[in-house]
Amino acid sequence: MRDSRERGKRRGFTLLELMMAIMIMAIMMILSFFCFDAVVQSWNAGMEMSDSMAQADYVMNQVESGLRSAYYSSTVAKDEEKGFQFVDGGEGAEAHDSITWMKVGRAFVGNLKAIDGKTEIAEMPHRVSLYVEAQDRDGGGGLMAKAWSSDFQPDDFDVEEDVKAFLISPKVVAMDCKVLKEPPEEKATEVKWEDEWSSSNSLPYKVSVTLYLRPFKEGDDPVAVTRDIEIPVWDVSQNPVKSDSSKTGATGTQTGLGRTGTGGTGARTGTGRTGPRTPIAPTGGKGGPTP
Repeated sequence: MRDSRERGKRRGFTLLELMMAIMIMAIMMILSFFCFDAVVQSWNAGMEMSDSMAQADYVMNQVESGLRSAYYSSTVAKDEEKGFQFVDGGEGAEAHDSITWMKVGRAFVGNLKAIDGKTEIAEMPHRVSLYVEAQDRDGGGGLMAKAWSSDFQPDDFDVEEDVKAFLISPKVVAMDCKVLKEPPEEKATEVKWEDEWSSSNSLPYKVSVTLYLRPFKEGDDPVAVTRDIEIPVWDVSQNPVKSDSSKTGATGTQTGLGRTGTGGTGARTGTGRTGPRTPIAPTGGKGGPTP
């Protein structure tokens, strides 16, 4: 009888205890959700960063290959359209610079066809222009390029209208370039980079290219990737062999020089060499597209 009475006196959980248990469980579930969400966001950010860095590395390799494949010919001394051209479009993450130069090889162009639809541009010296197109309401934008050959073009050929731009990377929101006109002195403690270039009938010694990638999180600063690229044919562009021997007294001619990252592809003949020439100042409308 006593055991039956003691069992009858035992009580279950009160309403307050149940509410407290439910509240504690809810708090634990909310904390677990936030922890899981933070892990997922970190994972996604890491994957996006890895993808962006891989794409930036690929684009930078293309830029380096293209600049190191710069082509130089004696005709550059007479035709400014075949030299290096640089349009300054600001500084830092807001910069929209553009660079244009003549090159050989498949960097940027791949199997791109010329206007005739048959000849590959990579098989001949061609011009390349790099610039950043701003993103509009419909999206788009990014690092753009144009490539064309100046040879065998009609008289009314217009780069702006006749050459179609193609996308290099949609993740690039700005490009800031600087040039080093000549090698620094041996004991120089500071390298003097400049954001102006007027010698469009020659090439700079080095080009510093900084690409700004779209930030991984909205509101963050763009991610900057910089590479300094030396142009192998710089010395040739500073002391070219004149093609017009009647003006210089030289008997030699230069057929053209183009170098990739590992060596030259052109040949040079003759014995005459002149001193550095006076740079040609670029005229409007020939510096490649300006975004």
